[in-house]
Amino acid sequence: MMGLLISLIAVVLIHELGHMLMVMVCNKIENRPLLDYVVTVDWKHVSIVHEKFARPSFNVMVALAGPLLPVICSGVLFLMWNHPMSHQLLFFSLLNTVMLHPACPDGRNITASLKEMKGEK
Repeated sequence: MMGLLISLIAVVLIHELGHMLMVMVCNKIENRPLLDYVVTVDWKHVSIVHEKFARPSFNVMVALAGPLLPVICSGVLFLMWNHPMSHQLLFFSLLNTVMLHPACPDGRNITASLKEMKGEK
């Protein structure tokens, strides 16, 4: 049971790390301060809050980075390490891709940014 909880927390942290890393990359490209974001934590949410980027494609990349980084990390770990913990991490990481649905925050950001990109052309 403890392994499941640890796996779930690890996936949440890696998810948010994915957002943070992509925000830092996009901040560097747009010549913003590298650490121009805020981590917010309350009893039911952990989130990275940043100013919207001028390029909608950057907003899409930031939103995609959260759900995809745990899948990549746990997939590599699963292939390298045959341990029950790697199975749990992969399961929660794949379950985490639900965040790409338009009803979830990451999916909502992707949808809004794609609509914005479509409107620019």
